[in-house]
Amino acid sequence: MTPSPRLLAISLPLLLAACGRDIGFVEAEKPPVAEPPGKDDDPEGEPPDWNTCLQGWRGKYSNLPAGHRYVTPRLADEPMPTDPLVLNLWDEPEYEEFAGSIDWGENWWPVDEGLEDDPMYFAVYYQAWIRAFSGTTLSLLLGSSDDAWVYIDGEPVASLPGIHEAELTRFDVGLGAGQYPIEVYYVHRASPVSALNFRVLGGDVKICYPAWEDDPETP
Repeated sequence: MTPSPRLLAISLPLLLAACGRDIGFVEAEKPPVAEPPGKDDDPEGEPPDWNTCLQGWRGKYSNLPAGHRYVTPRLADEPMPTDPLVLNLWDEPEYEEFAGSIDWGENWWPVDEGLEDDPMYFAVYYQAWIRAFSGTTLSLLLGSSDDAWVYIDGEPVASLPGIHEAELTRFDVGLGAGQYPIEVYYVHRASPVSALNFRVLGGDVKICYPAWEDDPETP
């Protein structure tokens, strides 16, 4: 997959070399709200009004049955793909909810409908918009048990695939001035403890999602 020209990975040594110093960026012209850079075929591709939008995420929560082939895989089973875009784990959410933060920590069990082994197995998809007010470096902190991926403007910028214990990992991403869709995919499959942590540690950015009219629970 060819990275977007607006989204370039920044090496960790370069970032560490700049710590403790003031870094100047050339102030770019702020993007007009009426011109979203998102996908034209995305029904939720309209960017927010940055003066009034809610700082947070729209979450879609899906329950996974205990017998799902990826939930409790056997040694002879084909491993789950590491590309979330080829999976359908988030296609039939049980409910949607606004979340001001997705830094949930451990033992987080958001879906329980009385299925076998509930609330052990579930998948969550978060979407929002991120706006960089100038050319900036994002430091993303991601931890998960099990799989997690982060996409900005349709490009993968962080991933922790597979069944594993939660461990916080930093990903450094260069982002040009503009507004972009940001997505987080998460699956809890077989680990005894669930976990999801996502934070933006640095960068001249704002993350928010506009209220949607069909959900009276949206704050």
